[in-house]
Formats: sequence, structure tokens, C-alpha cells
Amino acid sequence: MAIRPDYLDDYHAHGVACIRKAFSDEWVELARSGIERNIQAPSPFFRKLDNGNGAFLSDSWSRRHIPEFEHFCHASPAGRIASQALGSHRIRLAQDTWFVKQPGTSDRTPWHHDTVIQGPFCSIWVALDPIPRSATLEFVRGSHAWGKILMPKSFFADASKHSAADSYYAEFHGDKSRLDASLFGEVPDIEADRDAYDIIGWDMEPGDCVLFDARTVHGAPGNQTSRVARRFVTRWVTDDAYVAPHAQEMVDALEKFGLEAGLRVGGPIRGELFPEFIF
Repeated sequence: MAIRPDYLDDYHAHGVACIRKAFSDEWVELARSGIERNIQAPSPFFRKLDNGNGAFLSDSWSRRHIPEFEHFCHASPAGRIASQALGSHRIRLAQDTWFVKQPGTSDRTPWHHDTVIQGPFCSIWVALDPIPRSATLEFVRGSHAWGKILMPKSFFADASKHSAADSYYAEFHGDKSRLDASLFGEVPDIEADRDAYDIIGWDMEPGDCVLFDARTVHGAPGNQTSRVARRFVTRWVTDDAYVAPHAQEMVDALEKFGLEAGLRVGGPIRGELFPEFIF
């Protein structure tokens, strides 16, 4: 699959592009089946946040024991899309993950960007269900070029005062007691003044995907529809990417849960957990 030039233009200029019908029905069904299997056989990274109105579920690096995900990562169009976006014939799979928001989920995915890996780093979110604009992932256009690592509010304040969703997204952002907080900016309160930001998003159909630079600030509303909203995500890097200085918590978590990643702060992304793809 070759990405249309206008998609690449959007990716580089705005930090995000919506690619329609990028994944066939077969790939969509494979990812759906993988999620169902994964829920029955969760990894140590599995999370279920349930506020009583509808749950948010997620798991990561599950392809190691979920064959549907392994096949998706190795054979779907995702790798080739990432290769073109990152401008490299040699790329690595940094992470596979998925997100499910059940009907009625009120908690929003907080605004954030992904910074535990520095350097060339992109994500591909594949819609597995029809997701209206009111429930889909949103982006602040051009925020990938802001040039500052932004931390969630819970990094600067008492995390106990924030929601479970806020804590989930702050989980691997680093321990402020070991870091110089002045080196980081704070994610602005975008919800308090949405009109001040160039926020974009799209109605999504199964097989559509959003390709975005990991530094693009993004978030999502809850799911107030009557349908489940499932997404399968792959994250990709080039050999120029490296583990961020504030990523020790991520490194420790991988080792704690038996994923022998061989990572170190400041070091490259290598090893069996991060397979190489050549296109």
C-alpha cells in the first residue's frame, strides 16, 4: 500500500492524517478476534477502568501471546504505512496495544502526547467499529511542532486528586521526585478553552485509521453512543529513536513483568520485543 501524497503532507504539516479504508474487513475482524481473546487472557499490562456507566479496557505488548495480533503486526498494511510516514525502509515495531470504550463510558481520554520514546515515532490507530466524531480521537493540529515535552497535571500535583483515566495515562511518564520538573511543560487545559486550539477529528468507519506523530497532542471524549468503540494500535520507530530520559518507569515495568526488552534510558530501541521490518 502506498500512502497518497496528500496524506503524507497532512502527517508532516499537521502531525496527523486520517487514511480512509486503509485496512480491509479481514484485518478488522482479525483485530476484533484478538481483543476478545486478549480479554480472556490478559497480560500484566491489562487495565479495566470502570466508573459504573461503562468501562475502558486496554492491554499492551499482547502480540507475544495473541496470534491474531502477531499476524496483524507482521502482515497488515500498518508497517508499510509507518515506513512511508517515517521516511525509512528500516523500522521497528515499538508497541502493539488496543483500547475499548464500552457504551456509556463517560471518562475522556485526557489530552496528552507520547514522549517516553524520543526521535522518529508514529502511531497508527485503526477503527474496528463505526465511531462518530463525538466519540473519536481528537488532535491539536500542528502540536507535534510545539517543541516541548508536556506532562499531565498529575505529574506536577497530587495524582490522587485526578481521575483513574488521568492516572492511567500518567503511569509511565516518570517520577517527578527523580526528575527536574522545570524541564517539562504542562499539558494545557484544552477542555477549558477548546476554541483557543485548532482541534480536529473525523467520523471513523471500520478499517479507517489515523496516522499521527507521537508528539501530536491528542485525547478523546467518552463513548456516549450505544455501540462499543474498539481501536487497535501499532506504534513504530526508526533506528534513530531512543529511550527518553524520563522513561525509567517504563523500563522498570517491562522488566518487572518479564518482558526482556533490554532497554536503558538514552539507549536505542532494539531486541526481540521490538522486531525489525524492512520495506
